[in-house]
Amino acid sequence: MAHEFTSGIMMNGERAWHDLGEVIEGTLPAGEAFTRAQALFPVATSQLYAKLGEDDFVEIEDRRAIWRPDTRTILGVASDHYKPIQNTQLLRFAEAIREEVDMDTVVVLRGGAKVAFTARLRGSNHEVVPGDKIHRNIVGYLGHDGKTAFGGMFTNVRVVCANTLGFAQSDANRTGKQFTIKHTANDIAQIDHVLQNIDMARQSFATVVDDYRAMQSTPMSFDLYRHWLESVYSVPAKSDRPGRIEDLPRKWKDLEYAWHNGIGMDIAGVRGTVYHGLNAVTEVESSQYSKGAGKRRMHSALFGGGSLIIKKAHESALKLAR
Repeated sequence: MAHEFTSGIMMNGERAWHDLGEVIEGTLPAGEAFTRAQALFPVATSQLYAKLGEDDFVEIEDRRAIWRPDTRTILGVASDHYKPIQNTQLLRFAEAIREEVDMDTVVVLRGGAKVAFTARLRGSNHEVVPGDKIHRNIVGYLGHDGKTAFGGMFTNVRVVCANTLGFAQSDANRTGKQFTIKHTANDIAQIDHVLQNIDMARQSFATVVDDYRAMQSTPMSFDLYRHWLESVYSVPAKSDRPGRIEDLPRKWKDLEYAWHNGIGMDIAGVRGTVYHGLNAVTEVESSQYSKGAGKRRMHSALFGGGSLIIKKAHESALKLAR
């Protein structure tokens, strides 16, 4: 499954789109949340060997396996300079900001290859329309796959799966609102300094909410939605006519379903607006519609085409609203 969810806890009474993990009302202290999400497992590295014959093994000198001693699961492969950062450091990050946030999610992905938490920044709760709440979040993450660093970022994304973590990282890469620490001795030595100097400013979240409200106040019919999608997806023209979104039948099927039945479309004031259209595109490009795709296609959705489509849809929706 593209969501790669292994275990986790969803707080504040809000389920994840994949409907997995423990769901509780209210929030928890970071330590209890990490424990209930099974996110405090140890990580170690071991020497790698290549099997050349029945009893012929050759040591691979410059590579190491990253593994979980508790489950004996291999999580990834890295260079011999790799120094594992333990999940307790991610917990320390969450605890360092406890006076400014309320914990929302803790998730373990792909058997432990990645761990992440979402915490809501206090004082940043807004409603685009009554019942449609959005929050400014701080997300912390840690990878044990040999590729993903230790890091944190401001985002509007609630991380509940590999898809949403990828979109949060992609969004933070564009805005620069994040920090990362590599699994090397030099970078690990900076953790204490970074955690002591986390910027807890509310940033410009109110502007984001104003943008969404402008979209919500701008009508969009189903026909306009179809026409708008042709621009968002840059549908190529045919020899005898302009391109139509129906020329992308698989994509159109998902986009049509999201317009009529997508998440949050039953909230009063959302349906039939530009905000409605943007939500539909975002849902198609970022959530359950990706679940049948392979890893290569999912990576493209998170950091390539899918991410660019969401960005283009957002910019285009703002132009319509203005």
